[in-house]
Amino acid sequence: MRYTVIFQPSGKKAYTDGQHSILQISQEAGVPIESLCGGKGICGKCRVVVENGNEKLPPPTEREIKTLGELINRGYRLACETIPACNIILRVPEESRIDRQVILTTAKCVSAKLDPVIKNIYIEVPQPTLDNPMADSERLLTALKGDHGFHNILIDSMVIRKLPHIIREYNGRVTVTIWDNREILDIASGINDNLYGIAFDIGTTTIVAYLMDLLKGKELSVKAAMNPQVAYGDNVVSRISYCAENPDGLEKLRSALLRCMNTLIEEVCEDAGIKPKQVLESTVVGNTVMHHIFLGLDPQYIALAPYCPVIQSPMQIKARDVYLEISPSAYVHILPVKAGFVGGDTVGVIIATEPHRRDHITLVIDLGTNGEIVLGNRNRLLCCSTAAGPAFEGGHIKWGMRATSGAVESVRVDPETLNVELKTIDNRPPLGICGSGLISAVSELKRADVIMKKGNFNPEISSPRLREGQDGPEFVLAWAKETGIRSDLVITQQDVAELQLAKAAIHAGITILMRRMGLTSIDRILLAGAFGTYINPEDACVIGLIPDCLSANIESVGNAAGAGSCLALLNKNKWKEAERIAQKMDYVELSADPEFNELFVEGMFFKSRHTQVSTPEE
Repeated sequence: MRYTVIFQPSGKKAYTDGQHSILQISQEAGVPIESLCGGKGICGKCRVVVENGNEKLPPPTEREIKTLGELINRGYRLACETIPACNIILRVPEESRIDRQVILTTAKCVSAKLDPVIKNIYIEVPQPTLDNPMADSERLLTALKGDHGFHNILIDSMVIRKLPHIIREYNGRVTVTIWDNREILDIASGINDNLYGIAFDIGTTTIVAYLMDLLKGKELSVKAAMNPQVAYGDNVVSRISYCAENPDGLEKLRSALLRCMNTLIEEVCEDAGIKPKQVLESTVVGNTVMHHIFLGLDPQYIALAPYCPVIQSPMQIKARDVYLEISPSAYVHILPVKAGFVGGDTVGVIIATEPHRRDHITLVIDLGTNGEIVLGNRNRLLCCSTAAGPAFEGGHIKWGMRATSGAVESVRVDPETLNVELKTIDNRPPLGICGSGLISAVSELKRADVIMKKGNFNPEISSPRLREGQDGPEFVLAWAKETGIRSDLVITQQDVAELQLAKAAIHAGITILMRRMGLTSIDRILLAGAFGTYINPEDACVIGLIPDCLSANIESVGNAAGAGSCLALLNKNKWKEAERIAQKMDYVELSADPEFNELFVEGMFFKSRHTQVSTPEE
């Protein structure tokens, strides 16, 4: 029996045999529905409204009743819990749609000398004669050897295929593109003064592509997109689970990733007025799980002690072998990973910010579902990764959401009246609260003494905004009439607890690295990534996210991982530097540190006093 499922407002029609959940049906149909936990029924974000056929569905599960509460009476169901064996019409409410996230593409980073691994060389190849009918490829290599001193040069097989036509078009006058003085990647008639490369930053949530002019060192176009794998889970652990639990899971995730990357290639090339086949070099950075999925490597053992990746060293691989739709002869250079949860993106951040070249102590924090932390200077670098949980990206928060249009990104609370001012992305009526908004809200409530040291709401506060809710105490940030969700937007006691868990893990990780280095203070703190860019450093200190930050300069450096990928594209020496960084840097496994649990508990508390931080501008 086949049943019809119609998704509104898109009008997309899908079909089911009555054995699959609404979430699974939406994934197969390409209808993006928020699912931070990957369909495990934990996050409660995959809410849909059944507009027709609700009476034919199985009754709500206990998990739905607990998660949705009174919303069930308004037709809400959890897409991951509901298996339709009937024809239904659904509406995906705005708060459940995966909209285009605010994606950070810019960064503050060092500059690099322009020295790409590929270069163009113009040569004149003698024409064959009856007296000397030397093969086309031999004449080409002889001309390169005689005029430019190249020995033992290889020719890519795709170049050989077009060689006889190109070499005769202008009587042997050609431009060859050579990779690392070792291999001819392309040949063009006459003089060719164009050379293009593309750098990728593959994040768990977002993917960014940078098209670069390798002759001028100029950025030609930047495009970004949500990583389509978010439909299968918001974090790397959920995607590892998806690969392990589904025979075709790895291939599904990889195919979705490659479709997105190839679409971005088309977009940046169209923007610059060139063809994708003209791109002759690429670099890729990403966390270890994204690295493995891109290469088609099974990531499941990364999640199991001792958390070993399949490969750590850098790789050069042909674009055609990874199905990247640039020139098939091009090489894709993949930066090394350090450990199971410290990947090439962290190495890229280090390349871009250069703590390993400085005398003063620098702390670099890249926050997300995992927090990658690097501490040190030219003498020593330590790194670790801590499972911060999804709170920084809106996960496990009652009205949490990603940083998309309508998300609350900052909060101000009047300490006297407790009146609230909200700032949302695109200035829309609030639909939910993203990570930076959550930190802002909790820090403001801490300043106003609404939240106490242990994270509990102050019982002595008398205000209609502080009330007993369905899930316990909660604070109203916006009343239903002020929101775009027709419900009061609240911060619950459980939301505060989720933030405490996230910040405690980061706090403990930083403290352990400081103790390993014998440090009591830090000279400079760099916050990398979109989350680090949009949070207020003072708010981060108020909640105790960063220990002992009072004397340090705090600076947001933007998408430093993407900048590192670009630097490796523009200068081949950055490849070797990346490899040296990965080898030299010491990795600390926090789960094996006897102090971690104690420091984690200590980090759960909020500071009892207000803090003030300095920034480079001050």
